[in-house]
Amino acid sequence: MSPRTTTRTGERAAALAAYEARALVAALAITPGEPAGVHEARKSLRRLRSLLALARSALGKEAVDPVDGELRALTKSLSALRDGQVVLDTAQRMARDASTPDETANWKALLALLSRQQEHRLAEALRDDPGFVRRQALAHRQAERLRQLPWHRLHGGDLRNALARSVQRQERAQATALASGRVDDLHAWRRRSRRLRMQLAAFRKLRVRRQVHGHPLAVAPRHIAELVDQLGLLQDLALLQQALVTLEQAQARAIPVAKRRRTAIHSPIHPLT
Repeated sequence: MSPRTTTRTGERAAALAAYEARALVAALAITPGEPAGVHEARKSLRRLRSLLALARSALGKEAVDPVDGELRALTKSLSALRDGQVVLDTAQRMARDASTPDETANWKALLALLSRQQEHRLAEALRDDPGFVRRQALAHRQAERLRQLPWHRLHGGDLRNALARSVQRQERAQATALASGRVDDLHAWRRRSRRLRMQLAAFRKLRVRRQVHGHPLAVAPRHIAELVDQLGLLQDLALLQQALVTLEQAQARAIPVAKRRRTAIHSPIHPLT
């Protein structure tokens, strides 16, 4: 990018993409020995993809889509590990909240099985990609491709137009999920809401006014964050339930499965209005 022709918005966006790419590489480097590495890597990947979605029209889909496709594939390659860790974390919370000694004992027995499953997933991932070296190399390549994108084309108006489209997608996903109540639709609602939250965070970092069709955004970012957290809790419980069903089917000798208690949610899900 030529410093004389690059807009301040484009310059900041390029710097933000470079920062997240470095964070991605760092997270992948610690992942083999640190479960939090997968979570941090996936957060960086989502932030990068959210930024690319905002910039896609200005930078050109022919330039953005190949990079986004590689980042999407990398995200997918980490999904099983991340889901397994979410299941473990959620089961540990359920064990802490157990109301009887028997329920606590059941959860501890299940946690042992879930931990072994997660250890097996990690061993398989490392057997396929020792030290996650291949994934780190892919992240380095995408960092270079991100650097070469034509960020000088990007202006604040491009970002605001993209934000308006993101708001519309979130609203459609919300309406569909509320109408159907299906788990897949709830998950799609969460994804759209989470992307919108990340894009609003990017607006703040890029120092661009958050507006939709010339008007300030009607919903406060904190409300979107609360919605994402509430939907995330439902998704975590759904993953745990699926894992328990799989365990029951896989066990030759059934062990008592901890009674599913309704987990307290501090506040109901509040759709964005």
